[in-house]
Amino acid sequence: MIALAVGEYFFMSRESAKFIANNAAGAVFAAAGDASTSAPSITSGAVQQPPNTKLYQSSVYHFSLYYPNNLSVSEHPGAGGTMVVLFQDKASQQGFEIFIAPYSDSKITQQRFEEDEPSGVMQSPQNITIAGAAATDFVSSNAAMGASREIWFLHGGYLYEVTTPQPLSDWLISIMQTWQFI
Repeated sequence: MIALAVGEYFFMSRESAKFIANNAAGAVFAAAGDASTSAPSITSGAVQQPPNTKLYQSSVYHFSLYYPNNLSVSEHPGAGGTMVVLFQDKASQQGFEIFIAPYSDSKITQQRFEEDEPSGVMQSPQNITIAGAAATDFVSSNAAMGASREIWFLHGGYLYEVTTPQPLSDWLISIMQTWQFI
């Protein structure tokens, strides 16, 4: 179920985004572009491999993370140097994905949000850090997946958008705690 929903969401809906005006969304993304030491970090300096996990590493996109060993990984290159990395349990169809795109701005703009978030929904935004990078963690929604948990951040000339169904929020955070830039 999630594979189909995620596929529809990311491969077909990116170009048809409609923004619902949300003043908080612009402010949060502006803040996410600034270096901030007040945002809570969900990662630590040294990461030990958690039990029952495998390492995913991308030398092209300069990161690694540990993911549950029951998940399979597939990479889906897109136009202009974009990539979707899908982590999915084949049996339950549950998982998460990372959309990566080259990005030269110093903050995530409303225009970019409009392009990438078809629902235009950003609820309960929180500034956090992922391995030292300013990030915005929020709840969104779309017709294919329903409520989702998203974490967006910039690092090394790339925009990273991590998404999972909202019921898997805590599970995603535990995975994101192993994120490292390489």
